[in-house]
Amino acid sequence: MPKPQIADDIKGAAQLRAPALRDLGPAALLFLISRASVLGTFPFSIAFFAACFDKTIAYLGVTVMCIGLMSAGAGVAAVRYMAAALIYWLFDRLRPEQLRNRSAESAACGISVCVGGIFVLLSDFNGPYDILILLAEGIIAALMYLVFSKADMLIKTRKNRAQAAKDEIVSVAVSTGVIITGLTGVTFPLGITLSGIAAAYAVISIAYHATLSAAGSGGLCIGFMSAMNTPDAMASMGFMGISGLFANLLRSFGRVGAAAGMALGAAAAALYSGYSGGISVNVYESAAGIMLFLLTPARVHNFLRAYFSNNITIENVSLEMRVKDYITMRLQQTADAFAALTEGFSDASEKRLNLYGREFGMMLDDVTARVCADCPMANKCWQSDFSDSYRRASDLLSAIERDGILLGAPDNFAKKCVKADKFVSEFNHVYEIYKRDTVRRGEAISGRDMIAGQYKEISGMLRHMSEEVEDGFSFREDFEEAAVAEMDKHGLRLFEISVVESAAGRLEIFAGLGLGSDVRRAEAVLSEVTGTPIGYESTGKNGIMRFVSKPRYSVDFAVRQHCRDHSRVCGDSVRVLKTDDYRIYFIISDGMGNGKKAAEESKITIKLLGDFLTAGFGVKTSIEMINSALCLKLEDECFATIDLMCLDLMTGYAEFYKIGAAQSFIYSEGKVDTLFSASIPAGMLAGVRISAQRKHFDDGDTIIMVSDGVSEAGFTAVRTEWIKKEITSLADNMEDMADNVLHKAIRKSRGAVLDDMSVIAIRLLEE
Repeated sequence: MPKPQIADDIKGAAQLRAPALRDLGPAALLFLISRASVLGTFPFSIAFFAACFDKTIAYLGVTVMCIGLMSAGAGVAAVRYMAAALIYWLFDRLRPEQLRNRSAESAACGISVCVGGIFVLLSDFNGPYDILILLAEGIIAALMYLVFSKADMLIKTRKNRAQAAKDEIVSVAVSTGVIITGLTGVTFPLGITLSGIAAAYAVISIAYHATLSAAGSGGLCIGFMSAMNTPDAMASMGFMGISGLFANLLRSFGRVGAAAGMALGAAAAALYSGYSGGISVNVYESAAGIMLFLLTPARVHNFLRAYFSNNITIENVSLEMRVKDYITMRLQQTADAFAALTEGFSDASEKRLNLYGREFGMMLDDVTARVCADCPMANKCWQSDFSDSYRRASDLLSAIERDGILLGAPDNFAKKCVKADKFVSEFNHVYEIYKRDTVRRGEAISGRDMIAGQYKEISGMLRHMSEEVEDGFSFREDFEEAAVAEMDKHGLRLFEISVVESAAGRLEIFAGLGLGSDVRRAEAVLSEVTGTPIGYESTGKNGIMRFVSKPRYSVDFAVRQHCRDHSRVCGDSVRVLKTDDYRIYFIISDGMGNGKKAAEESKITIKLLGDFLTAGFGVKTSIEMINSALCLKLEDECFATIDLMCLDLMTGYAEFYKIGAAQSFIYSEGKVDTLFSASIPAGMLAGVRISAQRKHFDDGDTIIMVSDGVSEAGFTAVRTEWIKKEITSLADNMEDMADNVLHKAIRKSRGAVLDDMSVIAIRLLEE
C-alpha cells in the first residue's frame, strides 16, 4: 500500500522566473560542489542541482554548474552533466503524482547521470571500464541526492524543530566535505590550503555544538570527503575524526577547551601516524582553523548551536509502568469477557424461564385443585368468567417469574378471589415444585458440562495472558527513538511514546502529541519509521493517541436473504463482526424448521456466538458453550446450524467451522473448492464435534457461504454445480455476486421456495 506523502516541499511544476538575491547562496554552493570530483567524475553537481536547487531558475543552475565544472577542468565531460540536469528538469516537470517521493527522485537523479553519460560514450567509447565508471557515477549521484536532501531539510526546518537527527548531522558533514573539496586549488603561504582550513573549522564547529557521536562521525566524513581526490584520504579521515572527538570531550570548558581538544587530537593523530613530512602542513591548517573558530562572533556560534543542539525531552516511562499498564488493559479485557458471558447466559436463562409458562396449564390445574375445589365461587370464576380468571392467573405467573416469589396477592386479584392469600401461597409452592423438577430433568448433566467448559476457558484465557506478559509482547525502543527524531523533523512534538509489538508482529503505538497535531502526518511518519502501514485508532482520556499497524487485507462482502414461501420471517440469521485483533467473522445460523420459531433459535445462537467472540473467547469454546445452552432445552427441541468463517486480515488465513451447516464454495487460482460440514447441528447432543478447516487466501479470492435453502435448491442429482459455475463468473463486486446466487437459487426452486435462503459473498482484497 503506498505511503502518504510527508515531504512539505513537494510542488507541482512551476513557470521559470527571474533570479533573485536569495538565489545567490544556493548558486555559490552549486558552484563549489560542481568543482568537487571523485574518480575523475563530477556526480555531486547534478545531485545538488536535483535535491536543493530551485527548478524555477534551472537555467541559472545549469549555467553555474557549467562554470564550476569548467573551472575544475572537467572539459568536454561537462556536456554530460548539463544533459543530465536537463533530463532531470524534464522529469521534475512531467512526473506523475505517484513519483513525487524521495526514492523516485533519487533514482531519477542517478538515471539522468547514466543517460547523459551514454551520449558521451557513443562518441568516445574506450571499453567496459567506461561503463563501470558511468554506473558508479550514477549510483554516487543517487546516494548524494539523499544526502543533500536531508541536509537541505535540516536547514529549512530547523527553526521549527527541537533537535537535529543523527542522520541529518552526518548528511550535513558529508555535504560540508563536498563543499570543502570545491575549495581545492586555493593555497596560501607555507603550503596552507583553504580547503584544509575550512575542514578544520567545520570539524571543530560540529564537535563544539553537537554530541560526541556526531563529532566523531562528522570528523570522519569531512576528513574523507575533503581529501577524497588525494592519496591521503584515509589518513585525513582518521586525523579529523580523532580531532573532533578530543574537541567534543573538552567542550565543557568552552570554546578554549574545544580548541585545546582539537589541537591535542591533531597532535596525537600526527604523532601516532608517524608521518613527519606532512605534520607541519596539517598543524598549520588546523591552527588556522582553530584560530578562525576562536575569532568567530558569538552570534554565529548561537546560529550553529541552533542546528546541532538536542533540546527535545520525552517523558521516560519506566518498564515497570509500561508492564503495569499493559497488564491492567488485559485484565480489563478479561473482566469484559466475563461480563459478556454473564449477560449472555442471563439472556439464555430468561428464555428458559419462559418455558415454564408453557406448562402453565398443568400448574394452574394443580393450584385450582388445591384451592378452588371447595370454593362456592369456583363455577363463576372458571366457567362464566374463565377468560378474566385465566388472565389474572397469568399475571401472577409473570410476577413470580420476575420477582422469584409472591409475598401477597395483588390488589386486582384480591378483589376478585375470595381465597386470594391461599391461592397465592399455593401458587408459590406449586411453581417451586415445577421449577425444581424442570431444572432436575433438563439441566443437571448439561449444567455440569457447561460449568466445566467455562472453567476451562477461564484457565485458558489466564494462561494465555500470562504467556503474553512473559514473552508475548516487547517494547521496541529502537522504533521509539527513531519516531522521536522523525516526528520532530516534520514539526510534530512528542511528550511521550511507547511502541508495543505482539508475538504476531502487530504494533501498537501510544503517542502523546500536542493539541492540534496532524494525525495523518503522524500516521505517515510512524509508517515510515516502522516499515509497516500504521493507522490512528483512538485517543485515551489522558490525551494519548493509539496507533496500530494496519491489516494487509480488506474484504468486499455482501449479504442477501429470502424467506420461504408464505412466511414473513426468515429462519436464518446472519452476522458479520470484526474484532480488535483484525479478525473478521462471517456467521450463518439456520434454525431448525422455519418461521418465527426457527428465527428465535438462530437469533439466540448467533447473538451468543457474537458476544462470546467479541469478548475474547475462542471459536471452539464459544460453540461448545452455545451447544450446552441449546441442550438446556427442557421438553422442547432447540436446534441450530452454525456456519462460521474466521478470516485473519493480517495474514490472509481463514478457518471454517461448520456445525451441521451447508457447503461453502471457494474460488482461488482458477478452480472451485467445496467445504462440507462434519458435525450435526448445535443443541442436538451434549457433545458436538468441532474442527476447523484452515485455508489461505490471496488477493481476489472469492468465498460463497450459503444456508441449505440455497445449496438444496433445484431438482438435479448434483445440486450445487450451478453455484460453482456462478462463482467462476467473477462479478465486479460482491453485491452483484450475492444477488446472482440468490436469484439463481430462487429460479432453481421452480417457483416453490421451500426453505429460507441466505447468501454471504466475500472477496479478499490486498491493501
